[in-house]
Amino acid sequence: MRSLSQRLSLSLAASLALFFLLLAFIFGIESESLSEKTVLSRMEHDMESVLSATQLQGEQIQLDATKIDAIYERPLSGHYFQLHSGEGVIRSRSLWDQSLNSFDAGVHRDVAGPDGQHLLILSREFRIGKSPVTLTLAEDMSDLYHQAQEYQKRLLLLLFFTLLALLGLQVWVIRRAMRPLGQVRQALLKLEQGENSQLQLDLPSEINPLVQEVNRLLLVMQERLARSRSATGNLAHALKTPLAVIRRTLEGGPAINVISEQTGKIESLIERELSRARLAGTAPGGFWPEPEQDLRDMAAMLKKVHGEKVQIELEMESGLHLPADREDMLELIGNLLDNACKWSSRQVRCTLRMSRELELIVEDDGPGMAEGAWQELLQRGMRSDESRPGHGLGLAIVNDIVTTYGGRISAGRSEMLGGLRVELSLPLQSSQESTKQ
Repeated sequence: MRSLSQRLSLSLAASLALFFLLLAFIFGIESESLSEKTVLSRMEHDMESVLSATQLQGEQIQLDATKIDAIYERPLSGHYFQLHSGEGVIRSRSLWDQSLNSFDAGVHRDVAGPDGQHLLILSREFRIGKSPVTLTLAEDMSDLYHQAQEYQKRLLLLLFFTLLALLGLQVWVIRRAMRPLGQVRQALLKLEQGENSQLQLDLPSEINPLVQEVNRLLLVMQERLARSRSATGNLAHALKTPLAVIRRTLEGGPAINVISEQTGKIESLIERELSRARLAGTAPGGFWPEPEQDLRDMAAMLKKVHGEKVQIELEMESGLHLPADREDMLELIGNLLDNACKWSSRQVRCTLRMSRELELIVEDDGPGMAEGAWQELLQRGMRSDESRPGHGLGLAIVNDIVTTYGGRISAGRSEMLGGLRVELSLPLQSSQESTKQ
């Protein structure tokens, strides 16, 4: 069953039905108990009346019938008493020619009586003079039991109609509560048809976070589409110059060096635009579980590439997790470390910290870079083929990633190592705080 409304309706129906059945059962028991207590109270009073009508004459117990309620004189009236003493038994005229069994002192229920009646028995032991006697009163409970059953039937019928009314009310409430979801569906249809670019709805607080996440996802997808379009345009524009050079060279005669140079530029352009296209940015679900291990593996690989003379020092918290796409972060840090190793003499230092933002510092002991050259390299709107050799392509990709994440990047001279110091910060999603094991 996939319908949330049906699940809620059936769950409530089952709960209410069980509750009402239990309620009817309890009411039935309580009504029978209350009726029985009322009857027993009246039987106690009648027992006192019977005892007051007895008198001891010599050694025999006599009963003054004028002091006893007339109902005990009418045959099979449903009200009976029997007085048993050592000398004999005195019965009410209502028993006619029948007698009650002997019972221990106390209350006895649902005892078979005359004419198929269901009797409630109250038996007590007394002493009249020196003679012990047992007085037993009985009353027919058939009518009361029948009335209790009728009461339970009427109660069940009333509870059944109450259940139907509550279910109808609940269906109305659920449909009214689900109406905002219908609005979301209509808004999504308009979004699919291109009428809207975002979900602009006034919704309850329980649904609004979902809509906000959808809007954020739409924004991320729009940014990705814009980046893809921009990358396609950049690539098409950037490839024109190398291809034109190759064409003119081929027309003028063989020139292997020129063709090789232009081919290298084309490969660099393609690599950069592919790197841009792979960026995940701040899309939901980004998570880097083991940055420490990944960076140590990267450092070991770079030492093999650039030679064992380069010492790479990593500084970060142990067991750190980051709410960012792993491939983006490896691309970012990898380019910075590769650039630092390429220009360093012996030492490269990488510091990674996570507080409210991700902070990354990469330093080397190389010749560094002039501030003006750095600003020119990271200039907005710079074409792919304008990146400088050496620092150019890698740092251009780094700048693309930082821009995608809405971060900040700066460069200067390292006070500790004397070479280039690149420092950047990325405002990673606050809803995905980093955790430590």
